[in-house]
Amino acid sequence: MAVKWSKIARYIEDGFSASGRVERASIVDAAYDDGADDDVVDALDGLGSRVFNSVDEAKQFLTSQGYAEA
Repeated sequence: MAVKWSKIARYIEDGFSASGRVERASIVDAAYDDGADDDVVDALDGLGSRVFNSVDEAKQFLTSQGYAEA
């Protein structure tokens, strides 16, 4: 089930701000720590083992795979 980008954007943006790239592990950990909704965690988990060099790359991937919607 796709979640609104606005529900996951801050996790992606915070992860990028912290390390200069978007990686699943730290972002999913932050969502768990925050007590995020299961759908949010599932969407972030969709990043898999990929590393993205920008927030936009991660957004495009997640929307193209049906994890997020604009």
